[in-house]
Amino acid sequence: MNMLDRRDLGILIVDDNDISRSMLRHILNSEAFNVIGEASSGVIALDWLEKTIPEIVCLDVMMPDISGLEILEHIKSVSPETVVLMVTGSNNRDTVVKAIKAGANGFIVKPFNPATLLQSMHYAVNKSQKQLKTMIDRRKAWKNSGLI
Repeated sequence: MNMLDRRDLGILIVDDNDISRSMLRHILNSEAFNVIGEASSGVIALDWLEKTIPEIVCLDVMMPDISGLEILEHIKSVSPETVVLMVTGSNNRDTVVKAIKAGANGFIVKPFNPATLLQSMHYAVNKSQKQLKTMIDRRKAWKNSGLI
């Protein structure tokens, strides 16, 4: 990640499982990634996404209220540049295909370990550097102009 500082990347974690959220946050924070928020449900995630647009979202596929695939479609409709990594305990081919068609940038498979999680994160960030830099620059400009 040569041209991006990972501390500039705002990450939202969306997962209904407290332990998964906690592990994701801990692993990402230990690598100096900037976890800016967490949501334990789809409704909370959508509320969060109305207030701010993170550069990266770690999004659970299976949630009780709104599916991760529906949230993915919403994210990509309001911010196509946002990098979305789907978090899943299933390798159901239909789900994977739907997520990719809807714009998912990668997958984190549960149970995950720190090495595979960070490998997925680094791969997605490296593959999406240009769009992430655009988002960071735009957010900094908005902040400097007082818009946010």
